[in-house]
Amino acid sequence: MELKDRIRLILDEQQIKQKDLANAIKVTESYVSNMLKGKRCNISEALALLIEQAYGYSAQWVLTGEGDRYVSKSDAPDLSPTKKRLIAEIEKMSEPELDAIKVFIDSLEGYKKAFGLPEEE
Repeated sequence: MELKDRIRLILDEQQIKQKDLANAIKVTESYVSNMLKGKRCNISEALALLIEQAYGYSAQWVLTGEGDRYVSKSDAPDLSPTKKRLIAEIEKMSEPELDAIKVFIDSLEGYKKAFGLPEEE
């Protein structure tokens, strides 16, 4: 898989536009466009790390296409033990299980709105 394919996959999976990615990694939209067109076949490690931080894709995978696609968020030092455990469990789930979790999370948003509770930032 070439860089252009990995970048397209990130855009599709994250449901973001080229300009969103450009803003997140602090490059121009034309830079992202050139990656998608295959005019730019590699990127710097610094940009790959920005993609990792913004979207959770392994910098190594972004750079080379090798290794795990995603970095594990369950070992982030600033998370509470409960959040680490939940993230570790979510990382093991199948797509149907993740869909069920998404439905539950969406229902919580409706509950908050119905009862006038503040939304999380």
